[in-house]
Parts: sequence; structure tokens; C-alpha cells
Amino acid sequence: MKKSYNHDQLEEVFQVLKNPQKYGSNFFQKYESSQQMLDLYKELRQYKESGQKLEQIDAPNIGLEWQKLNYKLKEQQRRKRGWMIAASVAVLLSCAFIFQFDKIVGRLDQDGNQLVQIEKGNSKALLITSGGNEYRLDEGINKIISEKEGVQIHTDSNHVVQYAGFAGKSNESKLADMYNTLKVPRLGEYQLVLSDGTKVWLNSESELRYPVKFTGETREVELLGEAYFDVEKNPDKPFLVKTKSTTTRVLGTEFNVSAYPSEELNITLVEGSIVLNSKQISGKVQLIPGDNANLKIGGDKIYVSQVDVRKYTAWRDGYFYFEKERLEDILTKLERWYDFKVFYQNPAVKDYTFRMRADRNEDFAEIVRRLEQTGRISMKLKGNVIVVSDVNR
Repeated sequence: MKKSYNHDQLEEVFQVLKNPQKYGSNFFQKYESSQQMLDLYKELRQYKESGQKLEQIDAPNIGLEWQKLNYKLKEQQRRKRGWMIAASVAVLLSCAFIFQFDKIVGRLDQDGNQLVQIEKGNSKALLITSGGNEYRLDEGINKIISEKEGVQIHTDSNHVVQYAGFAGKSNESKLADMYNTLKVPRLGEYQLVLSDGTKVWLNSESELRYPVKFTGETREVELLGEAYFDVEKNPDKPFLVKTKSTTTRVLGTEFNVSAYPSEELNITLVEGSIVLNSKQISGKVQLIPGDNANLKIGGDKIYVSQVDVRKYTAWRDGYFYFEKERLEDILTKLERWYDFKVFYQNPAVKDYTFRMRADRNEDFAEIVRRLEQTGRISMKLKGNVIVVSDVNR
């Protein structure tokens, strides 16, 4: 299978596997003439139904090959001893070569072509201005975008968005209603400098809504997804980060907020001090450096604990850092940076925990190799779908 499937196509197959009665009819009508999609569905369905370990490449039966060789040598005793030794070595080397060749062929599709290489992320984003104009920021070049009221938006080769050219105080009321949104897709990341000098790093599948200029008594932004904030100090104008469930209030500090839909909320303080308010709970929660505030899905209490902040902030510095983390959570984070979808043949492996540090520039194949080296799981590539199974089943 050499075809690479996009995320929406893979999600459709997974929906049918999870709930065939609800999604099956529409799926088969849509893809009745697409043999690639039908083959993918059929193959993953077989994995799901079998519930067994993926087939492994069998090592050559050296004992059997040696017996065959012995028999052959007895039939040829008239030949010289040296020739016999050379022949035995040749046969054994052939067995080893065939084994290695089978492993190589296993990485090729039926047509003998190299299987799809999993694409990794890079700097890209979509900027939506207050007027509704959209600009794709993936060229990595210096560019000036003109906004309303004389505001200029600068993008540069370092993949940073900055704001300048603000009008006078007479236009403060107009500026107050001007909001931009920066959206970072899967396989993306981007940086932003807000009008007050605050630096923001946005992770994959994240978006930030913010005013082109902070004009009121507070500096408020709205986050969906994950971002790292380095807030410019201003004691007279608190900085507020609003998510679906919390508001983080700061004066000037560094912290990370992970607020993806359908995932636990984590707010991690690196420097300074922050205060949290939550719609689900009464009162406030104050954090000190090294604290992580966690809100479970559907929870009504924020749990605060001292943590290794690298676990939550490593992505900003260009690497993954997993410390006794569930495999499902690890692969969820990797999915945002690499173009693949994961299928669990044995659901129990989702709860296996692993430790790993990996550069975000590494090829995905290297990360797979390191996970498999633990001897606990098998990860088989089918196009850009990763089938995960327990090697002990």
C-alpha cells in the first residue's frame, strides 16, 4: 500500500470501524469506486476482528538448511573438502541474505515501490484579519499585510507575526473592536508577538484570537489548543488567557497552556506567578514556578502538583519529552506533528507507559524504532496508518 491518506479520509474509516451501523452506508456509497479506500477499510477491519499479534517475519530455519546441505554433501563426497566447506558457507550466507532481503521487501509495496514516508511538521499558519481576509503564512518570507486603521502586520523568514504602525489615540475605540485570529493546522507551529510585546508560541492544531492592539484595562486573548506565553510585564494591565473552562490571570511571566478539546486541561508555570479562575469551581487557584494545574475532562476540581516542566514545554524548544506517559497520549501528540493515524489492534496497549526524548526534526521511522526497541509493542506501517499491537499476544 503506497497511497498516503489525508486525516479526514482516515477518520472516516475509523468512524465506520467504531460504528458501522451509523456510518457504514454513507461510507460505502461515497467510496464504492475507490478501491484504495475499500482496501484500507477491509485490512483494518481484519486486524480489528482478529485481535491477534501482527505477523512477524520468521527467521530462517538454519537447522533444516544444514540438514539439506549435509545430504547434498554426502552425495558429492568425491568433490574436494575445500569445495564442500565453501559450499556450506555459501548456503548459510544465502539463508542470511534471504532473511535480510525479506525484511527489506517488507518495507516495499506490491509494486516494489518505497512505502510512504511519514511527513513531519514545519512552520505554517493561517492569519484571519478583522476584515475577514485570510493569509497563509507558510512561505517563510518577509511580508507586510495592511490592516484597517493603518495597522501593519509583519511576517518574516523566522515565521513570526508582529504588529506595528498603530494610529493615534483618537482611533482607540476603533482599534478595540479589531481582532485577528492565528490558526495553526496539524503538522504546524508558529510564533506571534502581540502589540504589547508579549511572545506567543502556538503548537499544532491550535488557534489564538486576540486584538490587534490592547486598548482596555486588561489584555485578553482566547486560546483553543496549546500555546506557550512569555508575557510582557505591565502591573497596570493584567494579561488574561481565556480557554473554554478557565481564565489565567498574569502580570508578566512564562507559562504553558494546553487546552485541546476532548483532552485534559494543563496549565504549567515556568516563571513568575499566575492565578486561575474556572467556570466549574468556586474560588481561585494560584500557581508558583514548577506547578502544573490539571483539570480532568468533565471534572469539577483543579489538581495542582509540582512537575518536571519539560514534559509540558519541550515542544516549544523543538523536542518531545515523555516521562511515564501513556502510549495513547504519546501518539496523540505525535499525530499532531506527523502525518499519520493510529489504529490499535489490542486496545490494552493504550495504557502502556513509556519514557522518551526525541527531536521534532527526527524522521517518524526513528521514533517508531525506539518505541519498538522496548520489546512491548509492534508498530506496522500501512500507508500512513500505524497499526499498533502487543507483541505478547
